[in-house]
Amino acid sequence: MFKDRFKELRTSYKYTQNEIADIFDVSVQAVYNWEKGIFMPTIDSLIKLAEFFNVSTDYLLGIDNKKYLDVSGLSTRQVAHLQQIVNDLKEASN
Repeated sequence: MFKDRFKELRTSYKYTQNEIADIFDVSVQAVYNWEKGIFMPTIDSLIKLAEFFNVSTDYLLGIDNKKYLDVSGLSTRQVAHLQQIVNDLKEASN
């Protein structure tokens, strides 16, 4: 499950394997191996990937399907506005 979630996040954020390798100071081969499910990242790398993509490690590992937005620094009103947008998008997709 990690391999699929990682690749989905990488491509949706429009990062190449080379860019991810540079950002996380790993080899391109390591990134390739993660996406193919040949190897898993280290625990430290897994945590850094989760922080980078604003998801939980549980999400990356396929334990949880929830995605999170970092709303720190926003007012309660701004958070409520974002929640309404999310609700509208969910309703529109049904």
